[in-house]
Amino acid sequence: MRLIPLTALLAVALLLGTLPVAADPTATPSPGDDAVVIAVVDSGFSPYNLNFRANFMPQHLDNDPSNDLPLHLDPAEWLPGYELTDDVVSTGAINLTLTEDRSAQIEDLEDADQAPQQLPESDEGAVHLRHIPGTKIIGAVDFGGGSDGFFGSNNTHGNGSASVSTGTIHGSCPECLVVLVRYSGEPEAASNWAMNQPWIDVVTNSWGLSAVMRDRIYNGSDTDLQREASERGQTIFFSAGNGQANTFTAPNTTYQSSQEGPDWIITVGAIAPNGANYTGTGKPADMASIGTNYPAGYGGTGVEGNGTFGGTSNATPVSAGAYGRSLWELRHDMAGPSRTQANGVVAVGERPCGAENASCATADDQVTATEMRFEFLQSLTRTPQGLTPAGIVSSNPPSAPAYDETEFMAEGHGSLFGRLGDLNAEVANVVDGVTGDRAPIVRSQAEHDWMVVDSYCRQEIHGHWDGGYYVEGQTELPSVTGPVTTVLQASCPTVFSALNAIGTDAPNSQENLDPQ
Repeated sequence: MRLIPLTALLAVALLLGTLPVAADPTATPSPGDDAVVIAVVDSGFSPYNLNFRANFMPQHLDNDPSNDLPLHLDPAEWLPGYELTDDVVSTGAINLTLTEDRSAQIEDLEDADQAPQQLPESDEGAVHLRHIPGTKIIGAVDFGGGSDGFFGSNNTHGNGSASVSTGTIHGSCPECLVVLVRYSGEPEAASNWAMNQPWIDVVTNSWGLSAVMRDRIYNGSDTDLQREASERGQTIFFSAGNGQANTFTAPNTTYQSSQEGPDWIITVGAIAPNGANYTGTGKPADMASIGTNYPAGYGGTGVEGNGTFGGTSNATPVSAGAYGRSLWELRHDMAGPSRTQANGVVAVGERPCGAENASCATADDQVTATEMRFEFLQSLTRTPQGLTPAGIVSSNPPSAPAYDETEFMAEGHGSLFGRLGDLNAEVANVVDGVTGDRAPIVRSQAEHDWMVVDSYCRQEIHGHWDGGYYVEGQTELPSVTGPVTTVLQASCPTVFSALNAIGTDAPNSQENLDPQ
């Protein structure tokens, strides 16, 4: 996601029609007023995993029953904004045998519940949307058919991505609710369905389509829908890819992908736990996060599911969860009820700016997704270790930072460490930027110039919008001398745009689970 400078955010809000929305002080509070919903589009999931248990959520562990979510009820009864689309053919509860016994085996629980019968086989394109009482899963979506229905094991790719984003044990947003969308061979359609739901705040995608060999040359996405969802207030994350042939040696381009290339998508690359960037991940990226040995509810046969996850498949949901948690903290901080998503607004309520920035995003009693995403990306930490080949993580990385085009392509605005770092501080840094409790972060002119050219290039290929660093007809392209930015300015309107027609019928190319 390439976002405009803070001084231009008000103009963008006006262009998007985001007028102030005042909270109604007489409204009866709903337990879901501050809720944040993340959709994970992936393969099968195991809802028996403890990462999805409702009573393990922070709201349920703080000895304050007033903020507990009524997750035994249909979300339509308590979640503001929740509404079903016409293509949902069945709803209802999936009642599972849940246990807190960490030694319990998922297979035994599935046998007791006859799990394969819980979701009927779908006709092609049909959507079954269920909720699972006793869990944070307010949407278990079986999209597009498949006799094995929604259920999978801890070892499914989806269980890894869901646990590190919203898991109560391993997630970067344990407070968030989750919609698990099993794509059943139709990932584009499943992701499109999630983007059509205004009650879903964040969509995370740890998969990608390619023309030949995981090259990420692909042009079959509904980019208009992506843009409309982003302008409405939803934030979409996509994995940058693990390189050509999924080997982490030669990077794939993200510009040529209609999933990772558009300017309205946050594209996530990978770093090693020590901060070193991998040479063989998708580039350019907007940000990066951990791609090796990240703790997750992935692996094993028991409900605890202790294992590790990796690749840009891990980096992306970790980042999406951190964004979701920042939004949850903000909505909780503002004097709501603040859960909303309309005309770009994602939070409302009276919240005076802090002393570090009197013109902060909450000054008009509302926050837009553009403002939220800007502060999220600006809050990231740029690592000094530079780039390393795949699988080579030096214990003594070079100390001199490589803050140039190569670094901007690999790490974007910077990196997020999640549970391998100080997640609370990372989230607080985002929220404090929105509320004015920290001063605006000053970035180098070289980085700003890169972001403008990168935004321009993506818009020339995939379409224009007003939410990026580059705004057509308003932003003057900088004078650049770097070899990459020079090529981008010259080639994006002609060569790259022509190449964008390649790969419309590309096959699915799911990410590898571990970069090592």
